[in-house]
Amino acid sequence: MADTASPRSLALDATLLLSIPLLLTAIHFLAPTTLQQALVFDHTRFNGYTLLTAAYVHASNTHLVSNLVGYGLTATYTYALCLFVDERRWFRRTLPIHLVALPVLVNLTSYAIFQLQYPDADPVSRGFSGVVGGLGGFLLVALYVFVKKRHDGQLAYAVGLTIFLLLMQLIDLRYAGGFRASVTGLVLLGSGLVFVQYARHGVEVPDGKARRDAVITAGAVGLVGVVLGVLILGLFPEAEALVEGGSFTNVFAHAAGFVWGIVLTISPRIS
Repeated sequence: MADTASPRSLALDATLLLSIPLLLTAIHFLAPTTLQQALVFDHTRFNGYTLLTAAYVHASNTHLVSNLVGYGLTATYTYALCLFVDERRWFRRTLPIHLVALPVLVNLTSYAIFQLQYPDADPVSRGFSGVVGGLGGFLLVALYVFVKKRHDGQLAYAVGLTIFLLLMQLIDLRYAGGFRASVTGLVLLGSGLVFVQYARHGVEVPDGKARRDAVITAGAVGLVGVVLGVLILGLFPEAEALVEGGSFTNVFAHAAGFVWGIVLTISPRIS
């Protein structure tokens, strides 16, 4: 059932959603350069507060715009799913957690990876892309909740896990340059097993209202799958594009953001 929120509540939600791009834009265009430099996370100095503030500073207009587009896609579709199944309260409770906790967790994870694998590197981290990755994780969990409330938990699990595996396949395809039998085999095996397990409980052919509901759900799953696919391609560029103009695209932070986004999204529901 769709949420029957009042116009005032919807306006407050819209204000919350729009406040983030307005904040990012204001910092980028209005904050002095010296202040912006003080907000970035420099791995060689490790100022604690910059673990949070670095997410809200961008290196260029293009950097800002790409993150705004990613935020717009993930936040809009996540909110729409939550609105449709009366989960606005969960959305409003979870989004601020992502905005505050995700940058810290992403930057700490990225810092640990660089210290362990590339100790001689001295990167500087900035940008909202780690949070965007986390919102992609939020969107995936929201899709699970959407399918579960409209149908059942087993189908929701099958759909969510399959999309997750397909996204991992897409990342591998991006960097391997083709399908690898080991990865593709695991993706097909995992997807097949979850749907076989679901089918064991019996699958009925829907009709009437049930068929309309199934069509709506299938459309939502397909649309979210496309959005997440586009997001993954944006967060994980081709290998030759990882370093451009002296700037490194921190795919470690993007991967950490997606994983931490799922964790932070699930936590409020089980607490």
